[in-house]
Amino acid sequence: MIIVASDKGVFTLDDGGQQSAVQFPRQQNMAMAVQGKCIAVALHKKGVQLSRDAGQTWVDISPGLAQLDVRALAFDPHEEGVLYAGTEPAAVNRYCGGDWQALGDLQKVPESKDWSFPVPPKVPHVRCITLCPSIAGRLYAMIEVGSLLLSEDGGQSWRALNGLAGHDLHRLVVHPSKPQVLLAATGTDTGVYRRGGAEGVYRSEDGGESWANVNDGLEHRLYAEDAIAFWPDDPDTVLVAAADGIPPHWASMGQLVKGIFSGNVYFLKPSRLRRFKGADVTVYRSQDGGKNWRPVAEPACNALFDMVWALESGPGDDGAPAVYFGTTSGDIRVSRDQGESWQLLASNLGAITHLHPISKE
Repeated sequence: MIIVASDKGVFTLDDGGQQSAVQFPRQQNMAMAVQGKCIAVALHKKGVQLSRDAGQTWVDISPGLAQLDVRALAFDPHEEGVLYAGTEPAAVNRYCGGDWQALGDLQKVPESKDWSFPVPPKVPHVRCITLCPSIAGRLYAMIEVGSLLLSEDGGQSWRALNGLAGHDLHRLVVHPSKPQVLLAATGTDTGVYRRGGAEGVYRSEDGGESWANVNDGLEHRLYAEDAIAFWPDDPDTVLVAAADGIPPHWASMGQLVKGIFSGNVYFLKPSRLRRFKGADVTVYRSQDGGKNWRPVAEPACNALFDMVWALESGPGDDGAPAVYFGTTSGDIRVSRDQGESWQLLASNLGAITHLHPISKE
């Protein structure tokens, strides 16, 4: 079973395509995190909702959270029920035992004076929080647009890892068995970003101190964004969905104008009036830990018009590893053989922004 967020709301979907009732209808989801049957979702400028029963019931856990504009969520793999939330303005908070705690002041990081965001009101935010699965207390926070931050004391103090400074940072994943190996998915920097030059996927072998661009095989598609995941039982296999260009190249002008005025330019859909080939997304696979990429063989995963914002791996309904992705046209596909073949699981679900497998345990 997976939990799905689309522009219709939040719902579950099993591997037979059976959908649950929709929760939080027509509310945009900005972030999602899953730990077993616990699910956390962030609704746009409305804080965090938490389910402890795989999405059957929900409770608003926002009281006590300093900022309700939550852009990143992550459960602690070392402490059950502990949740981290990243916000705009840029801050990291920890939820445990029913209470929120503000962690180390990110504004004390010297590099914070250079952080910004290209869309008014130009306030930077925490775009991604990633916890190391094998080293307790180690967590990373990506600032959009600004720095990759590292904490080794559970978020009490932070320092910038400057190898990716100033870039359009969106998602960081940690190799499940090699904690020093990291992959960072970025957007394509343009003139609106302060330094420019970063695009596609980056790889670090020293915990983020240094980075190498690893776009070999991604062809002309270097807008990687959020859709990247390791295969659960073979961490040298990685899948990523990459698009040809940033949303201003293919999104509708109406969406862009509305997003600029609201400050929310996330999860846009392609428009044929802007570009016939839309986002031109392809799913790629690496079998060497993210060093090299090749398109998956499935034609339905190549040169897609619709954008792919969500791609995640985890257990399928039978407990075996699987990877799922969703599109802005409302399709969800699943692979159970490391991306060799893909099955259409469901269609017409609304523009999908997030999804994540839910463990039955």
